[in-house]
Amino acid sequence: MRRFAISDKFEANFVEDESSRSGEVYFVERNNGGGANLTPIARFFAWRPEYIEGSHPHWRIDCFVRKHTLAPKAKWLGKALTEAIIQNGICDPPIWTSWHSSEELQGEAYGEVFDLD
Repeated sequence: MRRFAISDKFEANFVEDESSRSGEVYFVERNNGGGANLTPIARFFAWRPEYIEGSHPHWRIDCFVRKHTLAPKAKWLGKALTEAIIQNGICDPPIWTSWHSSEELQGEAYGEVFDLD
């Protein structure tokens, strides 16, 4: 897993393979001891579309920003994320970026997910 800064308040980590990257964006609140609290506020997915009729080969990045008080506007984060991805050599242009607003509606555990002991 790799980590990179988006701005002074936002960082991301991600995993990658040959044709895709996926990760999470965090709001970062640093403390005096050198540590930080990380609050997840978005997820992103980047891949190279297989069917590209009418366009050149390119990366596509989808940034899904949670409805959260610490999350910035989806457009700002999508653009800042893409600029940081390019600056860090994670994906090279051409890139199409889309930003989305999202919220978790429900969830369910399959197997022993939580350790409540």
